[in-house]
Amino acid sequence: MSSLRLTPRGHLLITASEDTFQPPTRYRTLERAFARGSGYGLLELGAREVGLTLPGDAAHWRDFAAKFVTTICTQPDIDRNNHSLPPPSTADLEQFVAAAPPMDGGEYVTPAVLEALWAGIADAFRSELSESGLSVQAFLQRKNPAWHLVGRVHFNLAENRRDEEAPFAFLATYTMRLSAN
Repeated sequence: MSSLRLTPRGHLLITASEDTFQPPTRYRTLERAFARGSGYGLLELGAREVGLTLPGDAAHWRDFAAKFVTTICTQPDIDRNNHSLPPPSTADLEQFVAAAPPMDGGEYVTPAVLEALWAGIADAFRSELSESGLSVQAFLQRKNPAWHLVGRVHFNLAENRRDEEAPFAFLATYTMRLSAN
């Protein structure tokens, strides 16, 4: 049984029961978000549910929405008034369509529907950000603390006791996205 259903008009509806998402409070949070609209539900999935085990169809939609949140994190000068985030390329959208698992309404997943859902996530993001009164970074960190790592360069100092000429080394890492792990 699918946990989300895509309608012929391109709306996502939650069809799961409390048993599908554990703990049950997760289900109720998602149910409230999807009741506001597909964009709100996807924002909740993509921002809060990263790294959690979900049913296959929900994980697929979560990954789509997480791509939106990742795009926000990698825009260093995004602020409260600048939220125009273009949708992924047509090739990326087609790849997402091709990777869709069996799901209720899977035949309606098209690049055009995905673009509309992306716009819905953007609208939900603008609305929730405005309601929160927080900065973009604080808003995302409230959804999931791991988001503060994405789009950042981290410098680490490593000690090498065996090399007297170069006893220390720097390692720089850049976090492009959050993984399911």
